[in-house]
Amino acid sequence: MEQITVEEYADLKGCTVQYVRRLISNGKLKANERFGAGGKNGLSYSIPLAECPPAVIKKYNRLHKKAAEPKPERPRLVPENVEALTDQERSEVGFWQSVLAEWNEYRNQGGLKSEMDEKFVVYLNNKYPDMQFSVRMLYRKKKTLDQYGSCALADGRGKHDNHKKAVPTKVFDIFEYYYLDQSQKSVRECMRLTELEIKHEGAEELLPIASEKSFAREIERSIPVPVLKYFRLGQKAFKDECAPYIKRTYDDLHSNDIWVCDNHTFDIFVDDGECKKPIRVYLTGFLDVRSRKMVGWYVTDAPCSDATLQALRRGIERYGIPKRILSDNGREFLTHDIGGRGFRKNGREDEHSAPTILDNLQIEFRTALVRNARAKIIERAFLDVKEMFSKLFEGYTGGTIKERPERLKTMAKRASNFTPYADFVDYVDLYIDGWFNYQTHVGAGMGNKSRNEVYADNLIEMRTATKEELNLMMLRNSRMTKVRRDGVVLKLYDTEIPFWSDELLYNHIGESVYFRYNPDDLSEVRVYDENDRFICTAQQHTALSYFASKEDVAEKMREQRQLEKVVRAYKKEKNIQAEDALALVLEEAERNLAVGERLDPKIITPIRKMDESEEDYAYDKAVGADDAIDWSLAIERLQAAKNN
Repeated sequence: MEQITVEEYADLKGCTVQYVRRLISNGKLKANERFGAGGKNGLSYSIPLAECPPAVIKKYNRLHKKAAEPKPERPRLVPENVEALTDQERSEVGFWQSVLAEWNEYRNQGGLKSEMDEKFVVYLNNKYPDMQFSVRMLYRKKKTLDQYGSCALADGRGKHDNHKKAVPTKVFDIFEYYYLDQSQKSVRECMRLTELEIKHEGAEELLPIASEKSFAREIERSIPVPVLKYFRLGQKAFKDECAPYIKRTYDDLHSNDIWVCDNHTFDIFVDDGECKKPIRVYLTGFLDVRSRKMVGWYVTDAPCSDATLQALRRGIERYGIPKRILSDNGREFLTHDIGGRGFRKNGREDEHSAPTILDNLQIEFRTALVRNARAKIIERAFLDVKEMFSKLFEGYTGGTIKERPERLKTMAKRASNFTPYADFVDYVDLYIDGWFNYQTHVGAGMGNKSRNEVYADNLIEMRTATKEELNLMMLRNSRMTKVRRDGVVLKLYDTEIPFWSDELLYNHIGESVYFRYNPDDLSEVRVYDENDRFICTAQQHTALSYFASKEDVAEKMREQRQLEKVVRAYKKEKNIQAEDALALVLEEAERNLAVGERLDPKIITPIRKMDESEEDYAYDKAVGADDAIDWSLAIERLQAAKNN
């Protein structure tokens, strides 16, 4: 059992030694007597620590614990290089380097080092009266320089990271697990879950946890903003707001080098004249990247591939054919006969791919990354359309519920309260052509000029095509199909439209072909084989009603007989003539009989039946033979030789 002396007890209790001895004498404090220990008359006392009051025991343990456990040396945080220091810290490092160099030079002049150090300290205090120097300080700085380098000469007090935290690291790690989630739980809810997890792990010593404000401060101090964006808002928010992006230069671009296309939903209600309720319409646009000029556009009530081709054709007819087109991954752009299916390709990889419309126009086609609006500058142009055009209409709806004007509550009940669809299309054409393209632009490479001016200044080459060539190159393509008895079939809106011609059925029935067509004129299609060679044109043939007139039926019968006439005239057209087949066969038969048959056996064996009158007849015997000649062995050898 641990014992303490009377003097130690008095120090711990804060009283005199005589008072402690009086307590022992009165029996109020238990103690053990010791003789010959140097006390009065050789008598002294040792007090068991367990018999002391709790306050004395606590103070004793605290003092002896500090003495037994040496104070851990605080790790010194030293910057890796001078660039990690602040300007003030770099000045401080330079100051101490000059002081230590001057001190070293002063000491080397000769004399007792201790005296030289004292004199140098006096010199420093006179030179820098705002500072207090000592020999110990100089030696400490020299040791720091030798041990940690020059960067450690900067004052590092208060810059270490081992202060006691309001939120322990283990607690905050659990908190982060719940907080960094796209469900975006509140700080308070994550704290509640953290407490439950701590109890589940049996780590009650970590409870209670800090306040909500402490966690909020720790979030701001410890969690980087990109981490918050990525885990709480998602990858797109991280890329749009935190991730670096590729900045492109426009100096090496010319007009018509790249067009970018996309669809925009007008934040406007219009009246289409058919629906009782107002409708929303869309803009399919092509923007020249170099000049940010809108070169082709089309207003539609439903974005589709046909609207894309209409906008593209309007741009090409007016400004020429671009070298490259950049679009998003919408179905109206990734169509098999416009720009190809891209990442939407299905299992028909072994099927022949017909040249797309962009292939025919010799336009390179690129698609942007999914949900990557930064790759398409047309998105910024559409924002200008919203701000400078859509907000001018009474039917403006706003892009979100928060932006929606209150007047729509009453106006939206009747479509007639809004701009008619046909008038709105005219307004769009007039706005883009007469206002949007004439506005100055302060973007990169624009020089505060208008879009039209920049387009004209950078137009080096214009690739053009005649109207007839353009009509041919912009025909839509079907997929590969078999030529059937009814020709080739185009499926539009669940309707099958057959096309056939005598040439198609006569020479190519059963073959794999594809055809090209104009959606605005379905009277005929152009048919191509698997090698992209033009075969023929085929005309549309619709089904005949059961109530058709005699004239309609007769016309269809004439069309059917036309193919029969073509087939029937095949030999005549080729002038095929030859002898009658029966005469040829009989003539050959007579020639064969005239030649006759020739038999040349190696052995002739007569087979005879002899009656009684011929019993004495026999074959001649060989000389010295007792019986007649046996020819069977000779026959067998001849047959064997023939087989070999």
